[in-house]
Amino acid sequence: MRSSLLCLSTMCILLSSNAQTIRFNEVVSSNSVYFDEDGDSPDWIELHNYGNQEVSIANWTLTDDIDDYDKWTFPDITLNSNEYLLLWASSKDRSAISYSRTIVNQGDNFKYLVPTDEPNSEWKSLSFNDATWSEGPSGFGYDDGDDATLIPQGSTSLYIRKKFTVDNLSDMASMVLDIDYDDGFVAYINGVEIARANINGNPPSYQTTTIQDHEAQMYNGGIPERFSVDDFATILNEGENVIAIQAHNVSSNSSDFTIIPFLSAIFTSPNNSGVTPPVVLNLLSSNYHTNFSISSDSEILSLIDNTGVLVDQLVVENLAPNTSIGVSRSSNDLVRFIETTPGYQNSSNEFEGSVSSQVVFSQKGGLIKEPFNLVLSGNQADEVIRYELGGAKPNESSPEYTNAISISSNTSVRARIYSENKIPCPIYTESYILSKNHEIDVMLLTVEPDDFFHQDTGIYVFGPEGTFDQNIPFFGANFWEDWERPIHFSFHEQGEDTSVSFNAGVKIFGGWSRGQNGQRSMSLFARGQYGDSKFEHSFFDQLQYDDFEALVIRNSGQDWLRTSMKDITLTSLMRGSDLDFSEHNPVATYINGQYWGMYNLREKINEHMLAAKHNVNADQITILTNNAEVIEGDNEEYVALMNYVGTTDLSINSNFEYVEQRVDLNQYALYKAANIFFNNTDWPGNNIKYWKHSEGKWRWIMYDTDFGFGPWWDLNSSGNNTLSFALEPSGPAWPNPSWSTLLFRRLTRNIGFRNQFINRYADELNTRFLPANVIAHINKIYSSISPEMTAHYERWRTDPSLSYYNVSIDDIDAWINFYVNEIRSFAVKRHPIVKDHILSEFNLPSFHPITIINYDVSEGFVNVNDNLNIQEDSWTGDYFETVPIQLKAIARQGYEFSHWSGDLSSTDEIIEISLEDAYEITPNFKPAESLVNPIVINEINYRSKESFDTDDWIELYNPNDSSIDLSGWTIKDDNDAHIFSIPSGTSIEADGYLVFVKDSARFSSQFPEITNYIGELGFGFGRTDSVRLYNENNLLHDQVGYQSKLPWPTCADKTGKTLELISSDLDNLLPESWSCINLHGSPNVINELQTSILNEVTLYPNPVRSILTIDGIRGAFNTKIYSNIGQLVHSSSNVKQIDVHFLIDGVYHLTIEKEGEVTVKNFVKY
Repeated sequence: MRSSLLCLSTMCILLSSNAQTIRFNEVVSSNSVYFDEDGDSPDWIELHNYGNQEVSIANWTLTDDIDDYDKWTFPDITLNSNEYLLLWASSKDRSAISYSRTIVNQGDNFKYLVPTDEPNSEWKSLSFNDATWSEGPSGFGYDDGDDATLIPQGSTSLYIRKKFTVDNLSDMASMVLDIDYDDGFVAYINGVEIARANINGNPPSYQTTTIQDHEAQMYNGGIPERFSVDDFATILNEGENVIAIQAHNVSSNSSDFTIIPFLSAIFTSPNNSGVTPPVVLNLLSSNYHTNFSISSDSEILSLIDNTGVLVDQLVVENLAPNTSIGVSRSSNDLVRFIETTPGYQNSSNEFEGSVSSQVVFSQKGGLIKEPFNLVLSGNQADEVIRYELGGAKPNESSPEYTNAISISSNTSVRARIYSENKIPCPIYTESYILSKNHEIDVMLLTVEPDDFFHQDTGIYVFGPEGTFDQNIPFFGANFWEDWERPIHFSFHEQGEDTSVSFNAGVKIFGGWSRGQNGQRSMSLFARGQYGDSKFEHSFFDQLQYDDFEALVIRNSGQDWLRTSMKDITLTSLMRGSDLDFSEHNPVATYINGQYWGMYNLREKINEHMLAAKHNVNADQITILTNNAEVIEGDNEEYVALMNYVGTTDLSINSNFEYVEQRVDLNQYALYKAANIFFNNTDWPGNNIKYWKHSEGKWRWIMYDTDFGFGPWWDLNSSGNNTLSFALEPSGPAWPNPSWSTLLFRRLTRNIGFRNQFINRYADELNTRFLPANVIAHINKIYSSISPEMTAHYERWRTDPSLSYYNVSIDDIDAWINFYVNEIRSFAVKRHPIVKDHILSEFNLPSFHPITIINYDVSEGFVNVNDNLNIQEDSWTGDYFETVPIQLKAIARQGYEFSHWSGDLSSTDEIIEISLEDAYEITPNFKPAESLVNPIVINEINYRSKESFDTDDWIELYNPNDSSIDLSGWTIKDDNDAHIFSIPSGTSIEADGYLVFVKDSARFSSQFPEITNYIGELGFGFGRTDSVRLYNENNLLHDQVGYQSKLPWPTCADKTGKTLELISSDLDNLLPESWSCINLHGSPNVINELQTSILNEVTLYPNPVRSILTIDGIRGAFNTKIYSNIGQLVHSSSNVKQIDVHFLIDGVYHLTIEKEGEVTVKNFVKY
């Protein structure tokens, strides 16, 4: 068998004549079980010396590319006889060995205190005298069965300390804290905070309870949570140190309490500190990291000795997650394993291989009009299909498929193929919903019933009696646990035969609504262990990106069974502003065939969502919540910022500049204005998340606004002074404690920021927040969900959870209309009241209207406060006395500004006005003395080929006979936060080109002859994105919105080609104006097209009724026809006359591919 694997390239490679005894022993291409020293779970490779002699593998190489045998080189390693060597295939490229030691272990003695008052503030320092504290072994707690030291039932906090010694600190590569906890903690080393979870406070007081319930994992066979100790070298002492932890419970009524810490260090040389890490930590020593990972589909691994001779080679393909391919213990053949054993002898439970056949369903899942007989196929003669109905996973005991299955009611069908002595194929799932119509998209969820509904293991239910609190929100119930279960879901677009399906992980999501609402929110995770590492689909029409690491289906939180749309309404009201929020899509859902009502499908707020919105690296994003609690990254920068804010007079501009350099103040002012207008009173001490990229400023995320526009228990709250609430210096622990208002309070002491906030709030009140605009938005959202509302309320109106608040829904329509009308009423009442709040809080005299009259908006318009573009004949807005506003006259192409008239006469384009009464002003424009043709976005490189990686770049073209000064112009992608300001003095010569690059080094390395370029942009361009060019007046000058899918040319997506405008006089908004002309593009030269073999292709007749003829092409070619929404409707090869009579009337896109070139032609079917 092994000799057949050696002839894999164009030339066979012979085995080493030295008969080396090193071989690939076991390989995993998708691992989620074993963790490296960073807490990651990469692919892995195991080598084995099966000979009798030690073998040096110094300077041997390992590769996954048969054309690159020097990809990764071994350091000086000798493998003894029968020794195993584990390598992480992580792409981290580490050739230095690591040695893991656990310094603080379960069972070690700690000093501990169950406090009755606040402990000494020095309790976490090394010098603190803890002689009066009790002593006992970890873990600590009660009622989990793994508590070595019991503490009193109902304790809400516990303080523990342990001294430990570190030798050879200079050899330490990293340090990790693994900790099992119920419900929260803050950990310190030598008085410095190193980790925390599920608790606020800096530090938390001894009486502080956790944010929510969190279940310990180890007592139930799980693993502790891992935290990396950043900056350990500056925290630790050579010699004695102390770890101190304050652990907190969710309430005094909590059913259990746990804290079990492990502190481990990873050294670069052998070290005798502590003990060998316990198995539960999965901290393996002596592991190297290759500079590549292993494809889950197919990979060829090659091991080459130091003379260049191939020693061993292994094909790794179609491995299921957490299964391996390796050498049999008994036969030395290659076999498959379900039980993987990195670093040890392979399991004796082996399989000849894996079933590669796939289950084929005769009927695709979705909404089915009538009952039918389902046929399953795809198995070979020696294979059987086993299946289950209703969500259960098929196993060896499940019914064998022999005849068609009658589908006469809603159900989920799950099937897999079995064969003797082989690992069965993955489970295939389809869900069928009969005789149902929905006017919104549909999600069909399939789960193992026990994973959701069994009282011991189900994540959706309460759990056994006596294990959870009896009061809302039932802390301790199963749905409060951090349990993840497998799920399959399919997404079906309304009115379209378009669907996608995924295997994923699922957790219960949310805060108090977990216990308040019978319909629980869920988060869905794309993880390789389930089969899909991304959810790739355009779930949200408003987004330009279509791949997601996680999603949420949300039950509307505190607005459940009221309007069921408040949060999606308020957050999406801010669409088009600079605020970050998660998009939404209402979906009708079913679980295992049972209707589960309407959810709002949402993006999950995490680093991946932010990276996609801002086109930055997710690994360089920090996300914090509450009072600097870390979600991703670390909080050092923010803590330093807040320390500065709390101790510095920001009314002094030189001090204020420190904050301005670190906080996106435009975005922050808008974020504050929106939450204040909404009257969001579950904020700012709750429901806050803020983030920054390593090269950016702090920004805030708008989410969970269910309390806005009047919570259901306080509908008459439109008069609330939420501005005062957000500035309160001494509010309660919830919802507006002092720490949550500090930044806003201190910033508003600076007159510049105060005016910035007031004007931004006024801008929104004059536009987005106008009652008519808000009500129109409410109506639009409601119209999108109203067809589903009756069914949704029928499903849940008898749910026991409604009895918690004595709710009874008798008339569904009246109930819904009441709550929707309440938020409409709030929009009307709120608008005039908040202006008085601004007056009173900032002690302003009054506000006055300004009216802008524009006699011809085709000549130009007015920008207000560098924010609003007023493009109406007549517009009026209210602004505040003593707070100056800025007006800027912006001329359109072909015109220039003349003067202002009305209550002010001026020839300055930019003027500042301080209102003392009503004001009226008119901008006046005149024809420009010389006409200038527009600068053209002429070429886009958005995804380079790896072998010719210039990174992203664009090209502008000047079609004029004189140079154009671009000083003060800006370039953006589809995100308004990504702005590149073209440097002063930059110009494009007559009939000239100018390239703008993201990475100067990469671009110049591939185009060393080109020196006429500008960079660096600071952002790149995605596969679906926009390039926008603004002139010095911030007026959109040119834009191109493109996609890497039809009808746009797809040939520029990692192919080595670029999107090139065929001719500068074509409309660059149209896909057919673009092509991929030159290999590597044509930066700074004309986009020549003469050599294309598809130049002469034409279609006729066009429009066409039945037969479409392709003319101007010879030889072999392929064609595909796509609908106007991108659905493939026809494909053929070498056919010049295509029968299209079967197509419905409309516009279609015909792609023609020949010899690697692609062109797109449009035609109309009538």
